Amino acid sequence: MSVWKVLGILLAILLGIGAVLFARQTILYYQAIQRGEANPFLEERLQSTASRLAANQNVTQEDLVALADPKAPSVGPADAPVTIVEFLDYGCPFCRQAFEPVRELTVERQGDVRLIIRDFPLEDLHPGATRASMAARCAQEQGNFWAYHDKLFLLDRRSFDDADLMQVAREVGLNINTFSSCLDSGRTRALVEADLLAGLQAGVQGTPTFFFNGVKVQGAPSAEALNFIVDQFLANKKTP
Repeated sequence: MSVWKVLGILLAILLGIGAVLFARQTILYYQAIQRGEANPFLEERLQSTASRLAANQNVTQEDLVALADPKAPSVGPADAPVTIVEFLDYGCPFCRQAFEPVRELTVERQGDVRLIIRDFPLEDLHPGATRASMAARCAQEQGNFWAYHDKLFLLDRRSFDDADLMQVAREVGLNINTFSSCLDSGRTRALVEADLLAGLQAGVQGTPTFFFNGVKVQGAPSAEALNFIVDQFLANKKTP
């Protein structure tokens, strides 16, 4: 028997074993859902951009409380029953995937949620992401953070240059001279770096990472998953 035929037989056996194991796992998961022991939304394996930074593995309650920085951009009432802190990178495709469901949630459930944005640019993966975060904070100085934030994601880029950032500033109606001066001065870099440090301290390892009342959810949840999580907090007054 040739080597290739032997390899073919071994491959067929491995594929067969894999199919059996997959079918078994699917049946067990379905049965768990039926018994109410698993949730198909919360347990979906959501892919995210991996950070090369060393995140804190011993997160304290103080680290989680510190996530709600009063200087960070936010939308929604301060006394909302559910506070969502999102660590994002404007060049991250998974942050782009989460962008629309998250913004829809803040509009549709205005009394239920407060969204706080923290920056976590992964410059080695998305060149210019740090400048994009700095630019968004410059827009915040002019009271126009959210329009700028939204436009950055609508560009759908994995990297940014200053021409991109100036284009967005014009489109959202910022004072260009003031914006350019802010960006060139680099004064918002400290805010971005503080967010990075806070994220690492809270155990953030990739983007997007969300904290729902201090409970971490990493990845790009669907609109259905977001609403489910919020409903769990509202119904149970505790973590889902």
